[in-house]
Amino acid sequence: MHSTQHEMPPHTRKDNSKMEIMQTLQKKGFKLTRQRKVILKVFLDMAGHPSPEEIHKEIRRRGDSLGMATIYRTLKVLLEADIVRKLEFGDGQSRYEQRNEEEQHLHMVCKRCGQTFEAPTVAVDWLFEELAKIHEFELHGHTAYLYGLCDACISSSSKKHKKG
Repeated sequence: MHSTQHEMPPHTRKDNSKMEIMQTLQKKGFKLTRQRKVILKVFLDMAGHPSPEEIHKEIRRRGDSLGMATIYRTLKVLLEADIVRKLEFGDGQSRYEQRNEEEQHLHMVCKRCGQTFEAPTVAVDWLFEELAKIHEFELHGHTAYLYGLCDACISSSSKKHKKG
């Protein structure tokens, strides 16, 4: 199958994303300090939903020594600039993901192991829109959390019950 669309290599897309984010920050009046650039690069390179502590650990692993206060301040700036979304998965830590309104998704959180899975909301988008309409609410986006047990935890739990 041949695609007529030219896909850019992943590293180029990420670089463009970083450039766009930096331009957005500047347009919104935020300074692009060296520390913010370091934090932004590490955040964009990380998979999943990193916590400030995980970002700090990765920055240190890469040989830089930024303080936690700088990381928290930068995440606050990224929140204010609408570049990231703050998530709470019930594990006592704030986590962050890059905001992308074209790619809405649900977060499924395993209550036992803490693993988080993302699922597209295509099948339930109509429900969110209907709820907004019923409550005369102008919907601009959404995020949802589903809590339960992942397949691995269910499997390990059923094995324990069979032994006992």
